[in-house]
Amino acid sequence: MDEAIVRERATEISRTLGNCKKFLHQGNVYACLSGFKDVLERMAVTRMLPADEKELREAINGFQQLLMTSSTFKNTFGPVTFQDDNNETTLAFVRQLVSVSEEDIARNLTGGGETQENRVLMIMRLIDKGEHEKARALIGTNEDLLGFILQTYNSLGIQARKEGNFEKAVTELKKALSVSPDDEALLYNLARAYAAKKEKKPAVESIQKALKINPAFTEAQTLLQFLQQDV
Repeated sequence: MDEAIVRERATEISRTLGNCKKFLHQGNVYACLSGFKDVLERMAVTRMLPADEKELREAINGFQQLLMTSSTFKNTFGPVTFQDDNNETTLAFVRQLVSVSEEDIARNLTGGGETQENRVLMIMRLIDKGEHEKARALIGTNEDLLGFILQTYNSLGIQARKEGNFEKAVTELKKALSVSPDDEALLYNLARAYAAKKEKKPAVESIQKALKINPAFTEAQTLLQFLQQDV
């Protein structure tokens, strides 16, 4: 359980739930359930004001009603019943549904019958779970797919750093590097995130890796000189 109450976290959960509704209306059941799983997991570990918690629980109950009446959802999993205010049981069930969806997507990926959107979501889910070898295998030689995934994680990392969430910045950039370890731009951004965390040693190591790949990387040279001033 998070120690401090940060109201923005409740807002983020609400925003994720809103995205789940959008995915459901778009017919993307996997993205919908994946997001809903994240909502339930974050509800379980996030402290919030009673009013915010009540509002979110009501929103979750409403979303469950939406799932139960959704023809798209029923066509995928059949009729399902959710119980209000029983997030623990719902979370266990949703995790099972996500696992089934991932297995179906993986089979479709092998046969080339899955959409590009679901392919990206599946690969990023594998990366998030730490299954990097599987993710790299599914990316294969598809440079467009790799580029989109790297851009997504890189943007998340940069945004997190600018917002002062340096731990998240490092995490997102490491995810990108897990499938593209020799990307000097990612290593440079990782070094900046470490530097923002006041962790000079990993920052220097990251920027040195970037310069080993591209010795003419001017911004990296400047950052390394700055970092080494007090080392």
